[in-house]
Amino acid sequence: MFNLNISFNKKQIEMMNPIHNNNDLQYDQLTSFLKENGGNHVSHLIYLKDKEMFWTKEQDVLFVYQRISNKLIVLGDPIGEEAKIHAAIKEFCEFSKRKGLKPVFYQISPQYMQYYHDSGYRFLKVAETGLVNLQQFSLDGKKGAKLRTKLNKFTRNNFTFSVVHPPYSDQFLSEIKHISDSWLGSQKEKGFSVVSFSKEYVSLFPIALLHGPAGNIIAFATLATDYKNTITIDLMRKYSDSPYGTMDVLFIHIFHWAKNNSYQTCSLGMTPLSNVGTCKHSFTSEKLIRLVYLYGNSMYNFKGLKEFKSKFTSNWEPKYLAYKKTILPLTLLQLLVLINYKRSARNPMKKKSNSLKNTIANGVLNDHNERLS
Repeated sequence: MFNLNISFNKKQIEMMNPIHNNNDLQYDQLTSFLKENGGNHVSHLIYLKDKEMFWTKEQDVLFVYQRISNKLIVLGDPIGEEAKIHAAIKEFCEFSKRKGLKPVFYQISPQYMQYYHDSGYRFLKVAETGLVNLQQFSLDGKKGAKLRTKLNKFTRNNFTFSVVHPPYSDQFLSEIKHISDSWLGSQKEKGFSVVSFSKEYVSLFPIALLHGPAGNIIAFATLATDYKNTITIDLMRKYSDSPYGTMDVLFIHIFHWAKNNSYQTCSLGMTPLSNVGTCKHSFTSEKLIRLVYLYGNSMYNFKGLKEFKSKFTSNWEPKYLAYKKTILPLTLLQLLVLINYKRSARNPMKKKSNSLKNTIANGVLNDHNERLS
């Protein structure tokens, strides 16, 4: 193993500021574009408004990114017609080059890997996304026995489920914020590729609710769509003292609701480091990440997150980091900074001198460890 001693100076941190400002007109354009063209597995996170948008000259392909130091970190694949993606990637690379910056693509899908490869990119597997086939999901038989038992227990004890739609009252938003604060405890919200609570953000989506016997809300999840056939269980929060199995039951109800509303697939979000470096032909970097997965589990609970989501699906889509001409460990650390520091509109970063150490200690690649039980 090696000892990597990297620090981020004030200038680098300040370089997380946007190149240009987003505005409401951009988000109106975004919504219309997504409805017409469909989004991807992270397109809903654009509405957190902590990322920049780059449109191609023809305004027909969209990239979302944040800048850190000399890099533009793009979240997800470009959004647009597949026939235009190849040229769009080249256009974004040229845009970055003119700015003197290096583009890096995070959480890309296998679908467009050939286009990144044609632009000279190498790949590192960083995660998998769990996908539930709603037409095949069932609690019948031995396989569904444990989940069926939990659902029946909650139903007997008069727990109920509902889905509500915007607009929401201030009282309702305050109620679910209280749940979110309970779930967070002493933790801080993250950003970039990780959803966070804001009243403005949650007000954009339908919200799934699990009610206790007295009718009070004990857990909720925002439901985002890619405007195709997939719905994503997005921001998931519950009271810290909610009954064991609360999230299991909430998920089951969401699957049934989504199926009844004509969705084909439900995304469970990212499972970091899952099935990375397991093959004898894996790259050395992937094998090192595998060691983090195996021996960092006590701190980050990678396995627990994978086990939780595996209750509902065995269908996993790999996600990759596409990079070139860069020091990979440095790029990963810069990515961690983006994730672990939630950027505000006017003041992107204010942290103590040991902030990088705290970043690594508090979550490294564990984007989506929602402590789901």
